[in-house]
Amino acid sequence: MAYTSRIKMNKQATGANANTWGSVLNTEVFSVADQAIAGYTSVSVDVSGAIVLSVTDGAVSRGRNKLIELKGTLASAKAFEVPAKSREYTIINSTSGSFACTFKVTGGGDSGTAVAQGYVSKIYSNATSVNPATGDAAQRTVGIAAANVPDTSLADLRYDQLSASQTITGAKTHTSLVESNSSIKVSSGRAYAVPHSVLDAASVILSMDESNTFFVTLAGNRTMGFPLKGRAGQSGLIYVYQDGTGSRTLSYVSCWKFSGGTAPTATTSINSCDIISYNVRTVAASLTVTAIDAEMKTDFKTPA
Repeated sequence: MAYTSRIKMNKQATGANANTWGSVLNTEVFSVADQAIAGYTSVSVDVSGAIVLSVTDGAVSRGRNKLIELKGTLASAKAFEVPAKSREYTIINSTSGSFACTFKVTGGGDSGTAVAQGYVSKIYSNATSVNPATGDAAQRTVGIAAANVPDTSLADLRYDQLSASQTITGAKTHTSLVESNSSIKVSSGRAYAVPHSVLDAASVILSMDESNTFFVTLAGNRTMGFPLKGRAGQSGLIYVYQDGTGSRTLSYVSCWKFSGGTAPTATTSINSCDIISYNVRTVAASLTVTAIDAEMKTDFKTPA
């Protein structure tokens, strides 16, 4: 008798198994194919050493199952060996214990593919190594790891709709640029930028991706340098304070534009406060500001 190379079904030879082929067909072909296509098995990890998911010619074997669920408590990292045949598996990792479960080809010498605890992964063997079935980066399972697809509820998915109006009820934190091609209206509550403290140095440099509102305390004569990471149309305020010594001057590089081309003179009294209002006119490809229109209002203090 001969068997198929991958899932080991009996290949009937001409004239073989006379009057008994029905039994052989049911046991060594149909049952084997059924297991390979839709079979499920659970595998306990509560054993020592690597777990070999072997396949026996013409017989139901746990290594032939399509769905394999790992159960039990891991005491250490566990390796699972699959036959050196091309096959796809769906692995359900229901184990506990903070250790890795890695699938490898028996005798293949490959580093294998780990299946994250608490998740379901599709993996495949190409007969020499085991790899994620959804790409050659880390497994693309649902989860919180860097390469996982994030777990998303139906309520969250509605925010991806392109045409329907939806209400976002929870707090959303964005760590990169958010763009809108329509108006943004705040019906209640508020929209604001948290003021950002600028490092005092000989050249005061605003990093405009930090906020729209800035404050700096001058501890010497300073120059307002070219702001970085700006966006045309960005506007806001800069609070300029004198330190406890006072008499600090403030000059400007060429991108700063003032009415009449005359730079304002800062208030120099101790602990005084001036406010520069600004609007970014143009930026370079590097997002360095090339023109910023500004106006200074001086000597803000409590009325006498």
